[in-house]
Amino acid sequence: GRDMARLTRDEIIQILEDAGCTTAFIDQYLETLDEGTTKEQLRLLIGQRCRQLECVHTEQKKLDCIDYLRYQLQKEQEQKKK
Repeated sequence: GRDMARLTRDEIIQILEDAGCTTAFIDQYLETLDEGTTKEQLRLLIGQRCRQLECVHTEQKKLDCIDYLRYQLQKEQEQKKK
């Protein structure tokens, strides 16, 4: 019988969309679903994960800049109180 743990094509598309994948990536992934191997699917997902993690790091750096500015302003504020 059919393995119940196996995701449907629609479920896979939904998961990839929820993950913020582009239409181009999803199309590429679906091609490997039809004609590729599990190894190829994993390679695509790992590549996508790396790109998204890089974005997380970029956003973290931006937050660090904002936090640094906030810290400087608070420090200034504290010195004015003295």
